[in-house]
Amino acid sequence: MSDKRCIGRPVAIPAWLTEFAVLLVVATVDLLVWSNDNGLRGGGEVEPWLIPAGSIASLATLLLRRRLPVPVLVVQLAWASLCGLAFTEYNPIAGILVALNALARYQPPARSLPGWAACLLPCGIYALDRGDVQWQLTFLLVLMLIAGTTWLLGYRTRLADQRAAERDVAAADAVRSERLRIARELHDIVSHAVSVMVLQAAGARAVLGTDPHRAEAALDIVQDVGSQSMNELRRLLCLLRAASDDPDVMATEQPDLNDLDALLANTRAAGLAVSEQVWGTPGLLDPSVGLAAYRLVQEALTNTLKHAGPEAAARVGLNWEPEQLTITVQDDGPPPGGQSATAVSLSTGHGLLGLRERVQTVGGTLHAGPTGTGFVVQAVLPTALRSPSIAPTSPLASSAAERIVT
Repeated sequence: MSDKRCIGRPVAIPAWLTEFAVLLVVATVDLLVWSNDNGLRGGGEVEPWLIPAGSIASLATLLLRRRLPVPVLVVQLAWASLCGLAFTEYNPIAGILVALNALARYQPPARSLPGWAACLLPCGIYALDRGDVQWQLTFLLVLMLIAGTTWLLGYRTRLADQRAAERDVAAADAVRSERLRIARELHDIVSHAVSVMVLQAAGARAVLGTDPHRAEAALDIVQDVGSQSMNELRRLLCLLRAASDDPDVMATEQPDLNDLDALLANTRAAGLAVSEQVWGTPGLLDPSVGLAAYRLVQEALTNTLKHAGPEAAARVGLNWEPEQLTITVQDDGPPPGGQSATAVSLSTGHGLLGLRERVQTVGGTLHAGPTGTGFVVQAVLPTALRSPSIAPTSPLASSAAERIVT
């Protein structure tokens, strides 16, 4: 039974075989031009082996045309010019064309165009034997056009190689950006869920013997948060497996500010007192901005739970303006030095950096830092997706050192 896996697979030709084939073709063309004529211009003949030996020796340098295109072309021009001056009927040109093509491909035009101009020397020598002046000029023009076409083909290959390299770089950047986006999503989902579950499990353990009902309520929260996080992770995995690249389809799978009430209820169930205040008239947000806004509130409240504890209180403020939305999350927890061992163990040290990058990606700005009684996170987001280069300025000026969160 034949192996079907081999059907349709392209066969990779070894590089050395390609080089040997090129050298063989060029040598064949040049030796066909030779026609076994060993006559010298000054009279007499040379040894029969001299011309083929010299031709093969000069053509062998073509094996180095990728690494040393300029010296290889010089060798080909020198050999061709010498043959045109010394021999009566031997005018090799195939080696020049191959070397010129390589020069145009691997060197910029400023260096390769002079190589094409240098072809005038052997081509002019060849043209001198072609009858009257008009025929000589015609023959010279034809040879230079052939050389120019060869240069142009090499230059087009150079441009194609550059575009392919640019596409590879762009593809690598796209993959890197997508990995960062997925990493941020996983961080936000897992960090919030794990923080709430660990704190609730610790609370349930503390009151398990004295207040079983409170312990049961805490375990219920752990179960609910775990189920919700699994749903979000499952949704993220579905996005990774989806074949559609429709941004509207992608956006419908992501949370936004419409899910803020559920997030606040979940946080209150974890024991953190959260209040919400809205100024202005809520409007529509670009899906990417809505996701960034939701993750910002989620991250800030998660950090309040971890660093300030469930006994603290937090305030979420949304200030809607015609072209921007200002989100402020402030808690009254202890200063950074008062963090518990549990908070430190739950921290990865990258939450604020990832949050800042997410906000800047949609064209917003983020400021975070300690206050006199707690910590505040404030972001200004455009209502429409905006380039990071024209991001608005946040009204919050935080000169204090930023606390490392999550």
